[in-house]
Amino acid sequence: MENTCKCGYDMNHLKTIHKSEYSKWGWFLFTVLGLSAKPKSVKFICTDCGDTICKSTDSGILNKYVGR
Repeated sequence: MENTCKCGYDMNHLKTIHKSEYSKWGWFLFTVLGLSAKPKSVKFICTDCGDTICKSTDSGILNKYVGR
């Protein structure tokens, strides 16, 4: 079963946002130079209750959030 927040939402729900976390080099590439960088992890957070639903380091998921 997938992780859910107090509201019952999972990471694919419309009320869920993602927050990408980059290494220092990835942050530099993305922020300063404007280049796409692969995050080191992605957190999925519920916008209603603020719970972190899950944190993923799976390469398949990380590839979906390159440069976002």
